[in-house]
Amino acid sequence: MSQKFAILGLGYFGVTVAKELHRRKNEVLGVDSDEARVNAFSSLLSHGVIADITDANSLAELSLEDYDAVIIDTDENLEASMVCTLLAREQGAVSIWVKAYSDMHHRLLDHLGADHIVYPEHDSGMRVAESLHYHAMVDFINLGDRKFVVDLQATEKLCEEYDTVGSLELDALALTLVALKRGPELMERPGDKTPLQVDDHMVLLGELDAMRDLGKKL
Repeated sequence: MSQKFAILGLGYFGVTVAKELHRRKNEVLGVDSDEARVNAFSSLLSHGVIADITDANSLAELSLEDYDAVIIDTDENLEASMVCTLLAREQGAVSIWVKAYSDMHHRLLDHLGADHIVYPEHDSGMRVAESLHYHAMVDFINLGDRKFVVDLQATEKLCEEYDTVGSLELDALALTLVALKRGPELMERPGDKTPLQVDDHMVLLGELDAMRDLGKKL
């Protein structure tokens, strides 16, 4: 089912989002004050508008409340990012996604009412650090409220000490094993008697500190 999205600012992040949304047959509005940018990426947009995204009257004409989500990318112009976020909130945008460029910028966007704050440098750094420290961690998703979904790969050391899912005693760590992936096979919520094998991928839900406690066993 096609949805409607407004991309305010056609920086690299905004254009990438626009490209993928357009590829999935969604309606995509792209807005930027730079006419050359709007023209350059017109093939990725259902509609292109040349406008100042920090101007309240210009944004009011776009009817942002009619879109499923508004995505804001201002190419590291923090003032423009915050003004645009505030205006989009005031004008009734249903869901606001904004790219953050620093910790302070992230905090300010949160106070301004952004629903989703994308902070790629921070998130990538966390992934790299966790993967380096716990080499068996393949990936993780931050769900907020200290909850994470983590993909851990079962090591030879782990399988030598723990031969089944139940022997991991995940309940004691307040962790939930959502799925176990073994090659092409995906087992959803495997039982305690399910055997563990080297290179199994365990998809776990819980707090990151609990994940780290489990990581010590890997």
